[in-house]
Amino acid sequence: MQAGATHITFGDPDFLNGPGHSLSIVRAMHKEFPEVTFDCTAKIEHLLKRRTLMPDLRAQGCLFVISAVESFSDSVLDLLQKGHTGTDVIVALGILREAGIALRPSLVAFTPWTSLDDYLHMLDMVEEHDLIDATDPVQLSIRLLVPPGSALLDKTDIRRFLGPLDQAGFQYPWTHPDERMDRLHQAVRAIVEAGAKEEDDAMVTFGRIRAMADDIAGRHAESSTRTRVHRPDRPKPPRLTESWFCCAEPTTQQLRPLVTNRNGEI
Repeated sequence: MQAGATHITFGDPDFLNGPGHSLSIVRAMHKEFPEVTFDCTAKIEHLLKRRTLMPDLRAQGCLFVISAVESFSDSVLDLLQKGHTGTDVIVALGILREAGIALRPSLVAFTPWTSLDDYLHMLDMVEEHDLIDATDPVQLSIRLLVPPGSALLDKTDIRRFLGPLDQAGFQYPWTHPDERMDRLHQAVRAIVEAGAKEEDDAMVTFGRIRAMADDIAGRHAESSTRTRVHRPDRPKPPRLTESWFCCAEPTTQQLRPLVTNRNGEI
């Protein structure tokens, strides 16, 4: 920090599992470096359990919390053994907002058990609760990664969706029982990668994803995001400079070959 750091990230999801230790660190940090802000990663269940600590976290400089929301479908959350429900997510969101802290959710938008209705519901929740700017567009394209040794192999029925092990990719590829979901995933991934390349507004990318999902579902889009796209100067919640996500298959861009110039520079 003496070298010029102005923001610190605490990435352990158990940040609030032992809050006494965590708070002692951020309090000492804030006392010595009051201008330094921070973000932390916390489970939804811990945000609910430690709700009374949120104002103190904000007072010590916490700007936002990253949490593995994963899904708004209770059945999917149960299979993933997340320890929270879709309703819990909204309660945690309210707790953080009341304290002046932003919630930045991570999602696993595509799993073998996520239905098209589940995906549409996720978009509804993100939009209705004003989470578009707080949700990195890539989160809406995340597809569940199933590596060898995954607990899901023994604790769920996922094996029936799996293909042979892709040794090079160190994962089991899987196919959704509803072909529309695999088609939607390909389309959403392309939209997200194109939007990232062009540095499009999150509202624009979200609107395109919404339109694609509605089209595949065979329903007319009635999104309200169009009314907000033309507000590029709107207040936006704080974020990391790069999207944070885990448990996801790599994107096409991440797998692309590295290109070097004549000097060997990437």
